[in-house]
Amino acid sequence: MDSLVIVANLAKDFGSSISAVKRFFALFDRTPTIDNESTLGKELLDFRGEIEFNQVYFAYPTRPTSGILNNFRLLVKPGQRVALVGPSGCGKSTVIQLLERFYDVNRGQLLFDGIDIRELNIQWIRSQLGLVSQEPVLFDLTIAENITYNLKNVPFEDIIDAATQANIHDFILRLPQGYETKVGLTGSKMSGGEKQRIAIARVLVRRTKVLLLDEVTSAMDSHNEHIVQQTLERVQTSDATRTSIIIAHRLSTIRSCDLICLIDEGRIVESGTHTELIQKLGAYYHLFSQYAEQI
Repeated sequence: MDSLVIVANLAKDFGSSISAVKRFFALFDRTPTIDNESTLGKELLDFRGEIEFNQVYFAYPTRPTSGILNNFRLLVKPGQRVALVGPSGCGKSTVIQLLERFYDVNRGQLLFDGIDIRELNIQWIRSQLGLVSQEPVLFDLTIAENITYNLKNVPFEDIIDAATQANIHDFILRLPQGYETKVGLTGSKMSGGEKQRIAIARVLVRRTKVLLLDEVTSAMDSHNEHIVQQTLERVQTSDATRTSIIIAHRLSTIRSCDLICLIDEGRIVESGTHTELIQKLGAYYHLFSQYAEQI
């Protein structure tokens, strides 16, 4: 009997493996939907940082009948700090992926300063966006090399300036090798807060026009969260022309934003400042009340 159970389990595992391989090759063989030929060379020479989602509908290619964004409308003005909040799966991270142009919208328009994103050069678009995610990617290089990754001939003064703005410079100076300190594979020699601040410095040294913050502090303990949140507040207010889009898990991190948008089922159902939304006693108020009870 035991032998039959073992054989049955092996057959089940083998079948699961075959299914996984089939899904992998189906994904690998997919034809890209983004037309690079139509995105060559056209750039905005004086990009102000205005972003608009105009009646956007989007569904992932693997789930074409399940719309993630439905008639999604959002106008982010130059220099605004806009937070997106809502339950898991509501479309918050999809907004970031569309901005990075990993996908194109199915219907509607995504506009940069009034120009459809599909008319713009992909490399130029991504050079304007500085993404800091929940799990920053660091390489087994020095701190300085991680900050300037994929850039050439960056003056050391610019590295120091970016690290200072990111609130990591003093920490680096306390290390025996300073900026020449190796961070280890995937940043294993650094704490979560230190990795995030190095990632923020990497964005700042590029002087991007739009800052994308995707659940930056959600995986941190309270001490590191406080340090990184202070850093982000300073970074966002240091340049009044920089646009920021923040995906927030912890609502305490977005109270000072110019605009907070509550997303549900792919639409913005409430928007305003923190004070305005609390006074409405609507969905955001109840969400914030639940959050306050948990801390």
